[in-house]
Amino acid sequence: MARKILITGAGGQLGLALHQKLRDKFDVFPTDSITSESRFSRSIKNLDITVRSDVETTINEINPDIIINCAAYTDVDGSERNKDKAHMVNVAGLQNLIHASDHSTYFVQISSDYVFDGDAGPYSEEDHTFPINYYGKTKLEAENILRGSRRKYLIIRSNVLYSEILIYKSNFFSWVYKSLINNKSISVVNDQISNPTYVFHLVDVIFLCIILNTEGIYHYGSDDYLSRYEFAIIIAEVFGFDKSLLSPIDTKSLLDKVQSYIAERPVNSGLKVDKIERELNISTYSTEYSLKKIQAIIA
Repeated sequence: MARKILITGAGGQLGLALHQKLRDKFDVFPTDSITSESRFSRSIKNLDITVRSDVETTINEINPDIIINCAAYTDVDGSERNKDKAHMVNVAGLQNLIHASDHSTYFVQISSDYVFDGDAGPYSEEDHTFPINYYGKTKLEAENILRGSRRKYLIIRSNVLYSEILIYKSNFFSWVYKSLINNKSISVVNDQISNPTYVFHLVDVIFLCIILNTEGIYHYGSDDYLSRYEFAIIIAEVFGFDKSLLSPIDTKSLLDKVQSYIAERPVNSGLKVDKIERELNISTYSTEYSLKKIQAIIA
């Protein structure tokens, strides 16, 4: 009998890709809150993980062997303005899932590079965590709760998720692609460094981790470290857009220019991927390679 997987946040960019990958191999139950922006949400069961009674009902109905928690409040600036909401989704939601599930349930928790302060990146899994914004604090608190729960767990930290699914506001590629294809000039921050994560490569890694029953904390992203501006330049080059539409801007200037941009950001929060490459015997890919895969799909 196929193992049963409950995916929370299945209407989001990563959750949707996971559902597409796993549904033919496992008995998959996609869930999300009613506010899901996914146009595929009709196939998704409504579940607000901040409501403990709803979580208990859903888990009792499904009795999942695996829970992949993609549900998250990812608005970094919004987390500063609405700390209660960020904590309810990112921390209390996970606590509800742990409380309601069987002790043998395998948890896959999606975390973030924002658990680091960005002063000494790129970071390994063993490096000291020190989040500098509230979003990062909630993601680290969730990690610590899961680590202390005595459950079988996998925590995957990634950064700057992107894909060819253009409907998501949080998709950096989508923002740049839509701007440039419409000849719209944009300013892109040039002093925040990461190794962007192509969603469908991350999904392949999560699938492999499930098959291998991998446990612990792992980092995943591209094999190159780029500023957001450098990332945008590569997008323009791969898709043949006008690079002059892109203007670099530093974080301080962005804070002064955009009133809603209030959360402090890590400067270099790249994630070292040596551990996952070595232990899972996989290769990571350059950002250009991943973008060329997207270009072959949507061009």
